Amino acid sequence: MVGYFRFVGAVVVAYGLLPLSPAAARTPKKPPSGPVITGVDLQPAEKFLAPQRCPVVLVFQGHITTTRPATVTYTWVDSHGRTWPEHRRRLSLSGISSVRHTWKLGKRGKVVDEWLQLKVTSPEEKLSSKIPVRFTCSK
Repeated sequence: MVGYFRFVGAVVVAYGLLPLSPAAARTPKKPPSGPVITGVDLQPAEKFLAPQRCPVVLVFQGHITTTRPATVTYTWVDSHGRTWPEHRRRLSLSGISSVRHTWKLGKRGKVVDEWLQLKVTSPEEKLSSKIPVRFTCSK
């Protein structure tokens, strides 16, 4: 009888350990809820008061704020509704990440009155405020 219980005990112990193994105990993790993108900000380019030699190359600095690591797709939109090719960027940390854009515009003797906006299209759509660009090109 003692041998019988040992045999059953060994079988019971072997099967009893299986549900406790790490592989069986894992449950799939749910992604955190809530928005990933919490802010999209665009800094104005330099302000020009005097007439400029044109075309002028302006550099814009944008900031995308995330709550967690994410792959972000973004583009730039101008006052004519034109968009630039989309950029895709893996942000490995939460917080603020910077993006840059250069824009060459203006013709001799013309007034430039435009705006530019940073647009995040994925994982959620968000827009920065419109940054005005106004100056006069010298003749």
